Amino acid sequence: MEQKITCPVGTVVLAKAGRDAGRFFVVAAVDGRDLFIADGQRRKLAHPKRKNSVHVQKTDHVLKLDGMNDCQLRKALAPMQPTKADRTRLNDSGRKEVIDDVETGCH
Repeated sequence: MEQKITCPVGTVVLAKAGRDAGRFFVVAAVDGRDLFIADGQRRKLAHPKRKNSVHVQKTDHVLKLDGMNDCQLRKALAPMQPTKADRTRLNDSGRKEVIDDVETGCH
């Protein structure tokens, strides 16, 4: 069983599961084992996404969120985010694995 991670507000995390896998977010709030994460683009600081702590990977980067707005958050996370080409390549490799599994009969 995976262990939950503990990280303070402002910690940058990498989403490992779900439709946002591979993207970086900042922890906006913590509630037990759930983290509320935002990236300033899809998920604003005012409406963060709830994410189970076992579905993220903690990084060494910490941002100070006091007085930060969504535009500043996007700019702070931009160097870490994968490019569109990277996301396409990751999606294509995932599709190829599924196709290979279907062709070989592995599930």
